[in-house]
Amino acid sequence: MRYVVWFEELSKEDVSLVGGKAANLGELTSKTDVPVPPGFAITAEAYKRFIDHNKLGEKIATLLKNLDVNDTDELNNVSSEIRTLIEGGEFPSDLQDEIVKNYRTLGEKIGMERPYVAVRSSATAEDLPGASFAGQQDTYLDVQGEENLLNAVKKAFSSLFTPRAIFYREEKGFEHLKAVSYTHLR
Repeated sequence: MRYVVWFEELSKEDVSLVGGKAANLGELTSKTDVPVPPGFAITAEAYKRFIDHNKLGEKIATLLKNLDVNDTDELNNVSSEIRTLIEGGEFPSDLQDEIVKNYRTLGEKIGMERPYVAVRSSATAEDLPGASFAGQQDTYLDVQGEENLLNAVKKAFSSLFTPRAIFYREEKGFEHLKAVSYTHLR
């Protein structure tokens, strides 16, 4: 099971592994005439591992059960509770080690000890026929350093549960826990 995949290892066939944005960055990376900064994706499997490690699936499902997404206060409160749970979670050591190792490798590739990165989040259910989840998850820019990176990844994971993302999935009939988050850095 892979938790981190570099753009050059990806193609448009890898949407279920890393989502459409990162898969397309992989496609672009293979084109010699298109400049794409080096980067990597943290896979949907990494997100699942994080959620399972922290035993959050059932807690999230319970918070979402019977949620009235048309009650703005309730929606905001549930979103905040879920995001707090995720951001308060801990990375399994093997996952944390792999993310940090690849961040260091990225630094070596670009000649910078603590590179600045953009941490972008999305969901594997994005951009399906009849639904577009664009802009519903958060992006963190100018993230530097390992601790800041790990915190930004947790925030990116939690952004799967912004009020607007919860509302949209509910309106479109998507299961909340089947819309899996992935994150990519560049």
